[in-house]
Amino acid sequence: MAKMLSLDVEELVHRAQGDTPMRGHRYIYGDSPATSAPRVAIRPNKKAVGRSVSTFYLIVLLFAFGIAIVAYINNIIAVNRLAAEINQTQMQYVKISNSNAVLRAEINRKSAWERIGKIANDQIGLRYVKEQPTLFDVDEDLMEQARRKPSTK
Repeated sequence: MAKMLSLDVEELVHRAQGDTPMRGHRYIYGDSPATSAPRVAIRPNKKAVGRSVSTFYLIVLLFAFGIAIVAYINNIIAVNRLAAEINQTQMQYVKISNSNAVLRAEINRKSAWERIGKIANDQIGLRYVKEQPTLFDVDEDLMEQARRKPSTK
């Protein structure tokens, strides 16, 4: 079948080449009325012409690609800086937490009753009470008199 098609194409090409002198006299919308021979228009397959990319669009594409790469690298650098800053902040937090734990332990050690009692006995001379204190009522009139009376020292 391919052989038959190629013969048909060759015949059509030959007929079209024979009609070329007549084509010079044709009108805008068709051939001259004097021509009575049937003609077949041949449209040979042409190679597709690819659209060429203009230099401007190529340069714009390269600039856009360069800007995208710079933005990506800038993002990586910013993330690395933030990671380093977070690491430093975490180290400071650990140091402060350890310092606070040491201070809490020192406060607990220094606020123990045994230590406070020993210091009060040695330095100030305070003693533990051996008997229970007794409660007594004070008359309100005597309290008023004591408040009115100025101290004489």
